[in-house]
Amino acid sequence: MNNVPPKVLVVTPVFNEEENLPDYAETVGRVLLDAPGLDVRVLLVDDGSSDSSWQVIEQLAAQDDRIRGLRLSRNFGSHVALSAGFAHADPDCDAVATLACDLQDPPEVVLEFVERWRDGADIVWGERRTRQDSAWKVWTSRVFNRALERHAMPRGSLFTTGSFLLVDRAVLECFNQFREHNRITFALVAWTGFDQVRVPYDRAARTKGASGWTFAKMMKAMYDAFIGLSTLPLRVMKVAAVGAFLVSLLLALYVLGVVSLQGSQVPGWASQVILVSVFFGVQFSLMAIVGEYLHRIYIESMRRPLYFVSRDTSAPPHPRRG
Repeated sequence: MNNVPPKVLVVTPVFNEEENLPDYAETVGRVLLDAPGLDVRVLLVDDGSSDSSWQVIEQLAAQDDRIRGLRLSRNFGSHVALSAGFAHADPDCDAVATLACDLQDPPEVVLEFVERWRDGADIVWGERRTRQDSAWKVWTSRVFNRALERHAMPRGSLFTTGSFLLVDRAVLECFNQFREHNRITFALVAWTGFDQVRVPYDRAARTKGASGWTFAKMMKAMYDAFIGLSTLPLRVMKVAAVGAFLVSLLLALYVLGVVSLQGSQVPGWASQVILVSVFFGVQFSLMAIVGEYLHRIYIESMRRPLYFVSRDTSAPPHPRRG
């Protein structure tokens, strides 16, 4: 049994990547599928692409039985697509790695992941040493990483932002038990714990197509991570309530001081407008945060499926309707 090569599944979410898929297949085939001493399989999860990505995936799967395609019924988001890939991993796979279709994360690093996993690590994180991205993207990513590390992630976790990682089968089974709809892959993996290591690498520039990881999506990821994994929003609510009380107390002291010391009347409308503005501003902010929690509780209580699969290249074709 020791001579049997470990089986590693590479999960890649795909959304409108028809230009990148041929290069992806060639590079992954040369670097990973043909790597000695490994049994590597690829699962391409089409996240409801509107271009010909699925047709390309079907062609690749037909040409190489080590490549499998999974098409979701609509666009659910990259993190749900990764979750679908994790859930459909082969029962006999020993580890699962993630890899972006644009190859900004080099496939060669996956081989380093495997070596560290073989050395005993349960989770292997890809740590960006350098990256060919805009300055604002690098800066926001660093802020995101530090904020999560301080306020949301378990202490001692070696997580890094960006879902370029490898997990052992045991971690995979734990990950598949998560049921929340608003999910961040790397945050949930980090939450599981286990033995972790980092592998530094240089992230390449995107050569074809446009990245779907926009500033708005980055902010949503941060928002989801804090709402789902951190108590920081609740602490902010407490601080805001105490701050509003102190501000109103200072305004009240100011009004009483002016009246008693100067003997002049303070125009009532000014103090009232200030007090009402402060209190209502804080109140509406707190209500918005509470409303967000209630909305997420409602979504989870309905127990909707996380996604639907419309096509699977490994499944027999459906008979045509007569």
